[in-house]
Amino acid sequence: MRKDCRGFSLVELLLVVIFITILATMVIPAYSGLIQRNRADAELSELTRALHYARLEAIDRGTSLRIAPATSGAAWNTELKAVTVADTATTLRVVPAMTSGATLNAGSITAIDFNNFGGLAAPSSALTLTYTLGTVTRTLTICLNGRIVQGGSC
Repeated sequence: MRKDCRGFSLVELLLVVIFITILATMVIPAYSGLIQRNRADAELSELTRALHYARLEAIDRGTSLRIAPATSGAAWNTELKAVTVADTATTLRVVPAMTSGATLNAGSITAIDFNNFGGLAAPSSALTLTYTLGTVTRTLTICLNGRIVQGGSC
């Protein structure tokens, strides 16, 4: 072989490929967990915004507002709508369904009502919603005074 030909040997190339493979096997699981946590945070923030909207609109309009699944009896991870309790035919806001496949457990609660003072009218006690996406679990608590707390309690 000529001395002016330079390049990488097969051993050097194999070592680089092995090194990259080891790094990839460590990074990919952490990255997918990060994506799952970010998706959970985004979906829970959307739900929190919808609940804040319903509460503030109840105060502004001076009437009770309800947020519930758009289809009666549907799960809470489906499309939600905000309506006035007096006129449930007129939808004020629609919250899109959670597309990540997450579950949102609200127990046997079918609707959340805020009174004209922004307090929780129905159910009659503080409510805790549990959001689960794979290994990620988050809680959202709605206090009797209408305060909405992520990851805490009243």
